[in-house]
Amino acid sequence: MAKKWRGIETTQKASNELRAVTITNRLGQKSMSLPRIDDGKRWAGYPGLAGTAKSIAAMIPYTTTYVEPFAGSAKVYQEFTKRGDWKYDRVILNDTSDFVNEWLNREFPAATTPAMDFAKCIKKYDGPYTIFIIDGPWTKSYYNQGFSSFNRDTVKEYDTEIVELCKSIRGYFIITSRKENKIFKDSGFNHKLIKSIYVVSGKYPRVMLSHNLLD
Repeated sequence: MAKKWRGIETTQKASNELRAVTITNRLGQKSMSLPRIDDGKRWAGYPGLAGTAKSIAAMIPYTTTYVEPFAGSAKVYQEFTKRGDWKYDRVILNDTSDFVNEWLNREFPAATTPAMDFAKCIKKYDGPYTIFIIDGPWTKSYYNQGFSSFNRDTVKEYDTEIVELCKSIRGYFIITSRKENKIFKDSGFNHKLIKSIYVVSGKYPRVMLSHNLLD
């Protein structure tokens, strides 16, 4: 019997274990139907920034290079392309998971999908006309799956490294995190709190944006 799982019909039957299958969420965004996770349940796509992507996309200024160092299912990019003024010379959707990267390359062929470490990606594509959307790992346990990639010891290590990199970025950046994240709160960056329109685990989560955009 199929049941609702994160808003999309799915079952626990084994399928798409080696290759991501494209599904569409209730906001009309593309996502991935993912393999079973360790407790035997099945993920019906990364929830990620589904409910906040449109608000984030509305904040993005025009430059020439758009980069997501942790692209996942690229929800912000998808919402950004719906803007009437959307135009970028170069789009980089980076993810070190082979499973995710293959899907990105298949679904967004106009983008470059380099599959490199996020720090290398930021350093390589940084410039005065670059905008980075940085949605790093929030919880390590979510990445304890074969199709995922987590190449630091802790989430804190990711966050600390992101802050140090962003302090020297020549372009623009928007970092997403929990509103309780002290590392980003104390970074000295600008902050904005937004509320998701997509329910995750029975709640409408709030996301803190840390950025260097002009007010």
